[in-house]
Amino acid sequence: MKKLFYVGAMSILLLAACGEEETATITPDEFKKLENGMSPDEVKEVVGGQPKNPDAKENDNLLLELDYDGENGVDKESSVSLIFKDGKLNSIIEDGLMTEKVELTKEQKEKIFEDVSNSMNKASTGAIDEYESTLKQIIAKTKSNSNINMKDKGLIEAGRYSIELKSDIFIFIDVNKENNIEKISTAVSSNALATQNKEVKIAFEALLQSADKTLSIQQQSAILDKLGFTGDGKLVDHTETYTLNDVMYTYHSSIENDSAILQAKLK
Repeated sequence: MKKLFYVGAMSILLLAACGEEETATITPDEFKKLENGMSPDEVKEVVGGQPKNPDAKENDNLLLELDYDGENGVDKESSVSLIFKDGKLNSIIEDGLMTEKVELTKEQKEKIFEDVSNSMNKASTGAIDEYESTLKQIIAKTKSNSNINMKDKGLIEAGRYSIELKSDIFIFIDVNKENNIEKISTAVSSNALATQNKEVKIAFEALLQSADKTLSIQQQSAILDKLGFTGDGKLVDHTETYTLNDVMYTYHSSIENDSAILQAKLK
């Protein structure tokens, strides 16, 4: 039976050159106006043009590096590298513009960028790491003799992570620009509903516990009942919403999409 999960395409940040737009340089005065949190367009307003690498794209960690030559700096040949995370300026690296130039090998420059990338990625996924740890503890306590084998999280697009519990059972975590969790969803295929009903229930209950740690077992069962999850393994067209303790739960199943989703939206 087919399995259908929609995973949005990775969003890509582009800084496009328009017409005969000039390549900008950065002066010390312009450098002092650059601030973390700026968007590429805001940086463009400060420096007056495009970087040397206008076709640069975000990497898999949502990092974008834009490079500029310096102008009127401490050294005749100076440079500035701006590193953006999720579309916001996160790191400013100058070489010879404000301080004396230090000659670095290509390997050293790559190592600096890798260190900055790792540092920013570690800082930005704190809430996700904490949630993943919580979920692992819940799964470990509730899995009993089921064959759920929780895998590490993966970034599938900007602001969205996935955790695979089984081949037909996934948990998706959506975060906002501040990297706070906004929404948690458990998606299962019709095949999982029909043949892995025990695992589906464990996954749904784990989502409820991770979204609201105060819920009792009775409250979890009541939420699933109110949402219309019968546990009989049948897939029907159905949507129901229920709110408790400032968490809005939605259960949606679709024959056309061949899947069912339990979602917890945090307020």
